Amino acid sequence: MEQRVVTSSAKETQEIAAKIISGLKKGTTICLYGDLAAGKTTFTQGLASFLGISRLVSPTFIIMREYPVATHQVIKTLYHLDLYRLDSVEDIKAFDVEEIWSDPANLLVIEWPEKFSGILPQQRIDIFFKIIGENEREIKIITR
Repeated sequence: MEQRVVTSSAKETQEIAAKIISGLKKGTTICLYGDLAAGKTTFTQGLASFLGISRLVSPTFIIMREYPVATHQVIKTLYHLDLYRLDSVEDIKAFDVEEIWSDPANLLVIEWPEKFSGILPQQRIDIFFKIIGENEREIKIITR
């Protein structure tokens, strides 16, 4: 299934994230594609807000952040993984991502997943961000 939307503010991007997560029946992996400043972290902040997480920051320098979730029936932990600084499959596997995405109580959000497309789970949501204006983003959502 594929869907396209255009947002004109960070708030609208976060609202799209809330709509996506409100429809999840179990934990999944969400892969975020796009250039720097395209809206990937803003989108993830919208997911976090919906899950009752008040402050989410980019994990660029520490690679992965883990947030407990108390407000969702199935999702109990949000993992936010940024692969920008990693260079090998061994590097990503060191974060036990296969174990994380196999647990339905986890939601794994990955920024820069194209670096390791060969090991991503088959069932996932791919979201592509394209900058089309100062505040406008085209967001393409593909559910696999």
